[in-house]
Amino acid sequence: MNGPNDASAVGIEGVVGAALRASGITRGSTVLAAVSGGPDSTAMVRALATLRREHGFALIACVVDHGIRPAEAIAVEIAFVRRLCEEREIQLIEKAVPPGECARRARASRRSLEEEARNLRHSLLREAGRGIGAAAIALGHTQDDVIETLLMRVMQGSDVHGLRGIPARRGRFLRPMLGCSRREVLQYLVGLRQPWCDDPTNRDTGFLRNRVRHRLVPVLDAEFPGFRTGLLVLSRKLTLSGDLVRELGARLHWTGSLDGFSIDENEFLAAHPAVRMWSLLHLYDRFAPRGAPRRLPWRFLSPVVNMEAFRRDGTFLRGHGAVLSARGGMIAWGPDIASGCKKGYFMIVSEARSTEIREAGVRVTFTRGPDARGGGRGGIVIIAGKVQPPIVLRSKRKGDSIRLEGGATSVKDLLIGMKVPGSERDRIPILADRNGVLAVLGGALGYRTRARADILAEDRAVVDRMVVQVERDMEEGREQQR
Repeated sequence: MNGPNDASAVGIEGVVGAALRASGITRGSTVLAAVSGGPDSTAMVRALATLRREHGFALIACVVDHGIRPAEAIAVEIAFVRRLCEEREIQLIEKAVPPGECARRARASRRSLEEEARNLRHSLLREAGRGIGAAAIALGHTQDDVIETLLMRVMQGSDVHGLRGIPARRGRFLRPMLGCSRREVLQYLVGLRQPWCDDPTNRDTGFLRNRVRHRLVPVLDAEFPGFRTGLLVLSRKLTLSGDLVRELGARLHWTGSLDGFSIDENEFLAAHPAVRMWSLLHLYDRFAPRGAPRRLPWRFLSPVVNMEAFRRDGTFLRGHGAVLSARGGMIAWGPDIASGCKKGYFMIVSEARSTEIREAGVRVTFTRGPDARGGGRGGIVIIAGKVQPPIVLRSKRKGDSIRLEGGATSVKDLLIGMKVPGSERDRIPILADRNGVLAVLGGALGYRTRARADILAEDRAVVDRMVVQVERDMEEGREQQR
């Protein structure tokens, strides 16, 4: 974020034009403008339409129906957007999310409806941008959006990286009106005699952003008239601090492997705690399991501040699918395959013993060696060298997938294809290692056993083999029936 600009002096079009030049939009480029019919996106489209000849770029618009609001209201807005684009001679791409899809995804991911709608909108805009070879996808965020975002992040305890505000450019997304206030946008539209659509959901205080906009901001305007400038300046200062932390964190010599990442203990402890935290967060994004939080909470990471006081060997952090530990002078940070699960079963197994899964009523036996043979009904013979310990037996989890000969498929879809009833799916044993699902062991329960395509050993191959034999445990089976 570049901070406030005097949009009243140079005009909306001047601010947008400066943003285009700063972001490298050159002659011959194509810009995709996200338009909803609201005042911000309508003003942005009008400004871009005026500037396209001067700057020599092609302008195409895209409208997205999130499938959330009543069809009648959406139809009115889309009709308005069509007229706007027709009058300005702008090609329009229309995208739609199936009704109820946003709400379904929000429930599944435990995210807000606002957040899931934004994710889907961005996904559809990226898809449209790729289709036309767009150099940038323009979004109509204004300085007021920046203020609201900063206020929410301050109240939620964000760090210096979160208080950078909304970036003017991130990837393909460009926000050319961050230097314009919402009041200036409305003045611009009135001056053009350009109508716009009012979205009633922008007044719905059931959404956090709307509560900040309509309740908190007016109080701050009354009590601290200069708070907007102060907040933007604070964000610029913290951006500088955050950039320093990122630069120092990038210098740490982490080494990546299949098990995660490792670094010399002395180097890690010599770094400032803020640098340690940034490096852990940065690497977590590269191995975080599906369904994990986007940002690890402060309470979880706070022991990293005073690691010098801990014993040198042992586990410092464990949770959210990650583990930080020290051993032999090295710090290790990576996925925690041995973390528990909220339901079902989970057990770390040995390569040389039988394991009873009471919840499934089966017994799994492991035999290893170059001459190991077997398998039979429900069993498999795999190449031991393809396995990354620890080996676990567990019930299925949301997001599980397995790479079969035809490509990756979800375990859920695989079980449905095997005609396993929903009530039985949590019983089917999943064999997994540090890299994910190795096999779905359905054979002993009357279904198919399917293994990852690259781990199966051929009968005549002379390799270190691991035989995984699965059979019904009759005593446990009777217990399950009772």
